[in-house]
Amino acid sequence: MTADQYLSEIEQRLRKHFSASRDGYKLPDQDRHRLEGFMQGAVFMGFATSQQLADLMERVHFSVFGKTIAERREESVSLWPQATIDYNHYDQPAYERKGT
Repeated sequence: MTADQYLSEIEQRLRKHFSASRDGYKLPDQDRHRLEGFMQGAVFMGFATSQQLADLMERVHFSVFGKTIAERREESVSLWPQATIDYNHYDQPAYERKGT
Protein backbone atom coordinates (compact mmCIF):
# COMPACT_ATOMS: atom_id res chain seq x y z
CA MET A 1 0.00 0.00 0.00
CA THR A 2 1.31 3.42 -0.92
CA ALA A 3 1.10 6.56 1.18
CA ASP A 4 -1.42 8.04 -1.28
CA GLN A 5 -3.67 4.98 -0.99
CA TYR A 6 -3.48 5.07 2.81
CA LEU A 7 -4.29 8.79 2.97
CA SER A 8 -7.13 8.31 0.50
CA GLU A 9 -8.58 5.67 2.81
CA ILE A 10 -8.33 8.09 5.74
CA GLU A 11 -10.15 10.74 3.71
CA GLN A 12 -12.88 8.27 2.80
CA ARG A 13 -13.31 7.23 6.45
CA LEU A 14 -13.41 10.85 7.60
CA ARG A 15 -16.04 11.65 4.98
CA LYS A 16 -18.15 8.69 6.11
CA HIS A 17 -17.80 9.71 9.76
CA PHE A 18 -18.70 13.37 9.17
CA SER A 19 -21.52 12.54 6.76
CA ALA A 20 -23.13 10.20 9.29
CA SER A 21 -22.89 12.92 11.92
CA ARG A 22 -24.39 15.50 9.55
CA ASP A 23 -27.27 13.13 8.79
CA GLY A 24 -28.01 12.64 12.49
CA TYR A 25 -26.46 9.22 13.00
CA LYS A 26 -24.21 8.55 15.95
CA LEU A 27 -21.48 6.15 14.94
CA PRO A 28 -20.25 3.78 17.62
CA ASP A 29 -17.28 5.02 19.62
CA GLN A 30 -15.32 2.05 18.30
CA ASP A 31 -15.55 3.45 14.75
CA ARG A 32 -14.13 6.79 15.89
CA HIS A 33 -11.35 5.04 17.80
CA ARG A 34 -10.48 2.93 14.77
CA LEU A 35 -10.31 6.05 12.63
CA GLU A 36 -8.06 7.76 15.16
CA GLY A 37 -5.82 4.69 15.26
CA PHE A 38 -5.74 4.54 11.48
CA MET A 39 -4.65 8.17 11.42
CA GLN A 40 -1.96 7.51 14.03
CA GLY A 41 -0.77 4.68 11.80
CA ALA A 42 -0.19 7.19 9.00
CA VAL A 43 2.01 9.25 11.31
CA PHE A 44 3.85 6.17 12.55
CA MET A 45 4.57 4.95 9.02
CA GLY A 46 5.70 8.40 7.91
CA PHE A 47 2.88 8.85 5.40
CA ALA A 48 1.79 12.16 6.95
CA THR A 49 2.43 14.46 9.88
CA SER A 50 -0.13 15.17 12.55
CA GLN A 51 -0.55 18.65 11.08
CA GLN A 52 -1.18 17.27 7.59
CA LEU A 53 -3.85 14.96 9.01
CA ALA A 54 -5.42 17.83 10.95
CA ASP A 55 -5.53 19.85 7.73
CA LEU A 56 -7.09 16.90 5.88
CA MET A 57 -9.69 16.50 8.60
CA GLU A 58 -10.48 20.22 8.44
CA ARG A 59 -10.89 20.10 4.63
CA VAL A 60 -13.16 17.05 4.72
CA HIS A 61 -15.21 18.52 7.57
CA PHE A 62 -15.67 21.77 5.64
CA SER A 63 -16.71 19.90 2.49
CA VAL A 64 -19.34 17.93 4.43
CA PHE A 65 -20.68 20.64 6.77
CA GLY A 66 -19.82 23.86 4.93
CA LYS A 67 -18.10 25.21 8.05
CA THR A 68 -14.90 24.68 9.96
CA ILE A 69 -14.63 22.39 12.94
CA ALA A 70 -14.22 25.44 15.21
CA GLU A 71 -17.32 27.11 13.76
CA ARG A 72 -19.36 23.96 14.26
CA ARG A 73 -18.03 23.51 17.79
CA GLU A 74 -19.01 27.10 18.65
CA GLU A 75 -22.45 26.46 17.23
CA SER A 76 -22.90 23.34 19.34
CA VAL A 77 -21.71 25.15 22.49
CA SER A 78 -24.45 27.71 22.09
CA LEU A 79 -27.05 24.95 21.62
CA TRP A 80 -25.86 22.59 24.39
CA PRO A 81 -23.45 24.46 26.66
CA GLN A 82 -23.63 21.88 29.44
CA ALA A 83 -22.79 19.00 27.05
CA THR A 84 -19.47 20.43 25.85
CA ILE A 85 -16.44 19.04 27.64
CA ASP A 86 -12.94 20.37 27.12
CA TYR A 87 -10.66 17.41 26.47
CA ASN A 88 -7.57 19.53 25.68
CA HIS A 89 -5.92 18.31 28.88
CA TYR A 90 -5.90 14.82 27.40
CA ASP A 91 -4.13 15.83 24.18
CA GLN A 92 -0.89 15.48 26.09
CA PRO A 93 0.29 11.88 26.63
CA ALA A 94 -0.63 10.46 30.03
CA TYR A 95 2.98 9.98 31.11
CA GLU A 96 3.61 13.71 30.52
CA ARG A 97 0.51 14.98 32.32
CA LYS A 98 0.99 12.71 35.34
CA GLY A 99 0.74 14.86 38.40
CA THR A 100 -0.96 17.81 36.70
